[in-house]
Amino acid sequence: MKKFVITGASTYGVKNMGDDAMLASMVQGLKREAPGCQIIFLCRHPDVDYDQAFGFTSLKNLDHDSKEAAAGRIFWGMNAGDPDAHLTAITEAIRDADLLIIGGNSFMEIFPNSFLKGVSSYGATLATLARFLGTPTALYGLNVVDDIKEPTTQQHAQFMVGAAKAVTMREESGRQYLADIGVEGEHISILGDPAFGMEPQDCGRTPQKILEVDDIRLSDKPVIGVGFRHEYWMGDEDEYVTINRTLADMLDDVVARLDAQLLFIPNCTYSLAHKWQDDRLTHREIASKMKRQDSIFCVEQDLTVFETFSLFPLAAMHISNRRHSCIFAAMNNVPFLSIGGVMKGHMPPFLDELGVPGQIATLADLDDLAAKITTTWETRDALITAMQPNVAALAKQAKQHIPYILGKLQ
Repeated sequence: MKKFVITGASTYGVKNMGDDAMLASMVQGLKREAPGCQIIFLCRHPDVDYDQAFGFTSLKNLDHDSKEAAAGRIFWGMNAGDPDAHLTAITEAIRDADLLIIGGNSFMEIFPNSFLKGVSSYGATLATLARFLGTPTALYGLNVVDDIKEPTTQQHAQFMVGAAKAVTMREESGRQYLADIGVEGEHISILGDPAFGMEPQDCGRTPQKILEVDDIRLSDKPVIGVGFRHEYWMGDEDEYVTINRTLADMLDDVVARLDAQLLFIPNCTYSLAHKWQDDRLTHREIASKMKRQDSIFCVEQDLTVFETFSLFPLAAMHISNRRHSCIFAAMNNVPFLSIGGVMKGHMPPFLDELGVPGQIATLADLDDLAAKITTTWETRDALITAMQPNVAALAKQAKQHIPYILGKLQ
């Protein structure tokens, strides 16, 4: 029986639906390629229900339980006086494993990376441990969306990519960001966003039953899905207030012009770090400033990725600055308009892959944003026709991440 230890660098298990879609795709791939395998998941918050939904066993990782607990400290277990039973459990799991797979945005620099602190340090620490124990490593669905600027992060990238048996990446642009700092290798393969490869699972509840818990009962009017997050790592509260008001005014106009109703679908509901990581807060603030309260509905529950995914077929159109919220729409044949942000490699690459490069606007040009919402609505059928074959191709490609990785172990 094959044994795998899997983890994410600041991803997976923190109520981010895009991350969990990539995790689901990974786990489903491992079970297809290695039937009967045992999967240990290193995560911030071990949870029995989460384990059951995904079909693995979770262990506490190196993260503190909250932003407040981590303040001024290095990884949990490494500070004087910290308990260390979880370090022993992690060591034993990696020692017994056939492979350690590290997924996610391993070289992200939203927050600084330093000694035993930060996203890239997390991955590098576990990769170092695996090296000592003789357990091979792989990087899965590696996402690099901007220049890697800091020397510490560059060193982590050089080590982790160089030590890995296999590296799968989302886009060619990400490989170029690595090449720009001298990180290259024939073991790196571009296989698209793993989320496209997720197979939906039966949630046990219909979308209507899910919404009823939040007392949401949609009318017969067309539904427009909305998902928005603030770029919490770089803005300020005054800016967020302005953005919320701007979006409220714009969406009031959309509701009136299209005679529609809005369903705010959160892509992340994590509330133990920066408050704006929880999309529900943003959605509440926007909705509270809108005039058409009878046509606005906000999902407030903590849903699984499969439950969240099941809500998208309710929409006739979707608007979001969340990459995977847009991807969920595409996977459900729902036309969407993406709202771009500061990370230059975040939205455009997957729009190109879907064959709809023009489906992006910015808050900096509200006239263009409003015009593109109208155009998206008027060309819904054409957008679906353009995306469908590409979604199918991307799903097929995404399912090659795990076969490629396991093939490199032969």
